[in-house]
Amino acid sequence: MIAWLTRHHRRIFGFLLLATMGCAVLLVRPGLRHDYRLEAFVASSDESYLRFRSFMEEFTSNEIAVIAIQTDDALSESSQAITRDIVARVSALPAVQKAQALTELPPLALNFLGDRLSKHRLIAGNLISHDGKTAAIMLQMRGEDQSPASRRQTVAALRDTVEDIRREYLGARIILAGPYVTLIDMYEYVDRDLLVFSVAAFVLIAVTLWLVFRRAGPMVFAIGTGMSATVFCLGAAIVMGFATSLITQMVVILVTVLSVATCVHLAVASEETAENLPALDPLGRAQSTLASMLAPCSAVVATTVVGFGSVCISDLSPVRSFGILMVIGLGMSLAFALTASIRLTADPRHLATGKKSKLPDMLSTLALWADRHRTLVVLIFIAAGSLSITSFGRLRFESDFVKNFRPGSEVRRSYEFIEEHLSPVGSIEVVIRRKDGQPIVTTPNIKRARELGDEIVAKHAPIRKAMSLADLATLMGDALPQTQIDLDMRLKMARTFFGPDAERNFVNAARDSLRINLRATEGIDVNEKLALADDLRSMASTKFGPDYGVEVTGLYAFYAKLVSGLLRDQYRSFALTLPAVFLVMVLAFRSFKVAAVAMVPNGLPILFCLGTMGWANIPVNMTTAMMLSVTLGIAVDDTVHYIWRYRKELQRTNDHRQALHATSRSVGRACLFTTVVIAGGFWILTLSEFLPTAYFGGLVGFTMLGTLAADLILLPVLLSVVPLSATKFQAAVG
Repeated sequence: MIAWLTRHHRRIFGFLLLATMGCAVLLVRPGLRHDYRLEAFVASSDESYLRFRSFMEEFTSNEIAVIAIQTDDALSESSQAITRDIVARVSALPAVQKAQALTELPPLALNFLGDRLSKHRLIAGNLISHDGKTAAIMLQMRGEDQSPASRRQTVAALRDTVEDIRREYLGARIILAGPYVTLIDMYEYVDRDLLVFSVAAFVLIAVTLWLVFRRAGPMVFAIGTGMSATVFCLGAAIVMGFATSLITQMVVILVTVLSVATCVHLAVASEETAENLPALDPLGRAQSTLASMLAPCSAVVATTVVGFGSVCISDLSPVRSFGILMVIGLGMSLAFALTASIRLTADPRHLATGKKSKLPDMLSTLALWADRHRTLVVLIFIAAGSLSITSFGRLRFESDFVKNFRPGSEVRRSYEFIEEHLSPVGSIEVVIRRKDGQPIVTTPNIKRARELGDEIVAKHAPIRKAMSLADLATLMGDALPQTQIDLDMRLKMARTFFGPDAERNFVNAARDSLRINLRATEGIDVNEKLALADDLRSMASTKFGPDYGVEVTGLYAFYAKLVSGLLRDQYRSFALTLPAVFLVMVLAFRSFKVAAVAMVPNGLPILFCLGTMGWANIPVNMTTAMMLSVTLGIAVDDTVHYIWRYRKELQRTNDHRQALHATSRSVGRACLFTTVVIAGGFWILTLSEFLPTAYFGGLVGFTMLGTLAADLILLPVLLSVVPLSATKFQAAVG
C-alpha cells in the first residue's frame, strides 16, 4: 500500500484538493444552514418536545419576548406614551401574535380595577412592577412554524426598535429580554465564534508551528491540511443538510487542531528519516517515513473516531451531527496528511538543518528520571487522582439557560433586571385534562386551580407566581365565583374587556383542559428541576383526583429534560467509548496488557479534569458533558505514538532504558509540540461569550496538559513494570 500511495500521491492529492474546492464553493453558496428553533436541539419524535409543541398549539404561544420600560412612574401619561409607541411598532412585525401592555387594556377595565391594578395576579409582575416604576410589554411570538431567517430578522427588528426608542426617550431605561430573544442571542454568539475563533486558531497554530520548526515547510503542510479537512467537513455538513449549532461549531476547532497534531508527528518523523537515512532518494525517504508512521497514525485516527463516533448514539440532533462531522473530518485529515507528507519528506528544503535543540535531551532526562523514581511518580499520580475523586460530590449539573452567558453580558443583565423588577420569565406549565372529555371549566375546578397554585408557590421557593383561569375570573373582585352562572358571566365579561385570547391563555378550545402557568427563577440544577416537575405532577394529581390527567411542560421543564437527556447520552457514549478505544488498542498492539497500560495515562487526566471542575465549581452543562468521550478519543493519540515508537526501540536495543531514551527524544518531542498546538487551539475558545464553549475549550486544553504529563512521566514507569520481558514484549506488540 505504501508503494502505491507514494507512486500515486499526486493524483490522490489532486482529487482531494478538487473535492475541497467543491466544498469551498458550497460554503459560499448556498452556505451553512441555520435553524433557530427548539426542534433543532432534539429529535422530532422526542416525547418531551412533542408535549411542549402540543401545548403551544393548544393554548396561546409560550414563546415570549419582554420589553421593560422603567421610569419614575409607569402610570404617568409620558410613560404610557412610550409604551404605546413601542406597542405600535412591534405589533407591526409579522412574528408578533399579540403585544400585551397596560395601555392595551380597555379604559373600562382600567377604571374598574382602580387601585387593584398593580396588585392583581395577572397584572402585577407581568405588565407593571410592584413599585409602579416599571411597565412591561409581553410579546407572544409565533411558534415553531417560523423559518430560521424570519426568527433572526424578527429579533433584529426588535433590537432596532428598542435602540430607536432609547435614543428618542433618554429618560427611560428600556430592556429587551425573554426566551425568544435569548435563543437567537445564543446562535449569534455561536456564529460569531465560528468566524472569529476559526481565524484566531489558525493564526495561533501558525505562530506555534513557526516557533517549533522555524521553517515554512512543516507549517504550510500542517495549516494546509487543517484548513482543507475543515473546509471539506463544513461542505459535508451542507450536503447532508446539517444546521450549525452551539455544538457543531466546535467542529472547526477540533478538526483543525487534530489535523495539525497528525501533521506534527509526520513532520518530526520526516526529519528523523532525513537525519538517519541521508543516502536515500526522495521517494525512498517518503516510503521509509510512511512505513514507520502509517500504522500508528491510522490507529490514532481510529481511536479518535471511536471517541467522537460514540456520541452519535445521542437522541439530540446537534450531538449526532457533531459526531458524524468529526468522523468525516478526521478521515479526510488523515488522507490529506499522508499524501501531503510525501512531498514534505521528499523535499530537503523542508527538513531540519543547523543547530540542534536541547529539547530532546531534556525530555529523555525526564523519562529516565521518572524510571529511576518509579514509586515517587506513582504516588504523586495516585494522590492527584484521589484528590480529584474527593471533589466529585461538588459537581453540579447546570440547566439555567441564562447562565450560559457571561455575567457582564447584555443577556444576563437583562434577565436579572426582569427578575428583580417583574416576574421571572422561567415558565412551567401544568396542564390538567378531563379524562372523559367533559367540560373542565367549573367552579370546583377553578377553586382547585387557585388552591394548587397557592400551595405550589408556598412549597417551592424558585416558583414566585402562579396564574390560572381563577385569576381571570377574579378580575372583578377577590372572591371566587360560587355558581356556574356567576363563573360564566365573569368569563364573558373578561372576554369582552380583554378579547377572546385572554381565556385561551388558560383553557383550550375544546374546554376540556386547564393551564396553570408558573413563573420560576433559575439557580437550581437539572436534578432539582426534574424533581420539581415530578412533585408538581404529583401535587396536581392529588388535588384534582383520578378523573383528571396531568402534564408538566414549558421551557423551564423542557430545557431541564433536554440537558438531562444529553447527560444520559454522554454517559452512555463514554461507556461505549471506553471499551471501544481499548479494543482498538488491543488490535493495534496485539496485547491486552499493553492496551491496559496505555489506557492509564489517558484515564487519569480525565479524572483530574473532573476533579478540577468540582473544586473550581465549573458546572456540567450541554457542552462540557461531551468532554469525557471527546477527550479520551483525543488524549490517547500521543500515547499510541509513544508506545509504538517504544516498541521499535525495544526491538532494536532489547534494553528498556535505551528504548525510553530514544523514544522520548523523538516521539516525546512530537507529543510536546502536538499538545501545545491542541491546548492552544482549545484555549482560544475560552474567550467565547458563550460559557459552555469557553468551559469546554479550557477543560480540554487542561486535560491535554495532564495527558502530556502522564505520557512523558507516568507512561515510562508503566512500561517498565509491565510483566513482560523485552523478548515477550516484542512478540506481544510486534
